[in-house]
Amino acid sequence: MSQMSKLFNQDNLFFRFMGILFDLIELNLLALACSLPVVTAGASLTAMHAVLWRMIRGEETYIWRQFLHEFRRNLKQSTIVWAVYLLAGVVMGVDILVALQMPGGTRVAMLAGLAVIGVALVGLAQYLFPLISRYENTVAGHVRNAAALAVGCFPRTLCMLVVLVAFALVYLQWLIYLIPFILILGVSLPQYCCAWLYNPVFQRLDGDVDARYRPIRRD
Repeated sequence: MSQMSKLFNQDNLFFRFMGILFDLIELNLLALACSLPVVTAGASLTAMHAVLWRMIRGEETYIWRQFLHEFRRNLKQSTIVWAVYLLAGVVMGVDILVALQMPGGTRVAMLAGLAVIGVALVGLAQYLFPLISRYENTVAGHVRNAAALAVGCFPRTLCMLVVLVAFALVYLQWLIYLIPFILILGVSLPQYCCAWLYNPVFQRLDGDVDARYRPIRRD
């Protein structure tokens, strides 16, 4: 193949990268738009993970169509879960305000405890919404399975938390300058990174890889 042919080959690294980039931008805009009522943010996250799942596995992906289909399909369960998260967020917000009024030692202990709870909830969410997007189960069943995966696959859970915290710290540090980036990639990019981390876990559940994440041959 000539150099010119390689340059315009749709399978080369540049075109694949640009394809993923534009898919993530489209996905981010969709997710933000569908999260504007706030109460539907859970369904939006679930739909995002459903699309990311296909992207990571190299399946044919139609962003708009698949996102909206998954959004409608999982709206009820996702909204229930998201309502619990919103309630937990409000309670924790009040607790933080109370903790800030406490004397030194008590304040530190309360804030540390709330930080642990917050991290645990985020870690749980990283499995919970993908589970809802992929498998049929009750809300309680999804929560139990997500908790089991978060603990049982703790190294991957920890890596996802590091990714999310790193992005969050960068956003907080340079928020004013990063607003355009957040609007086009601020949610989908960190979740895309996390999808690479949790995908092998679900491949193991689906029987595609063994306990050591080695592909299972199907003769």
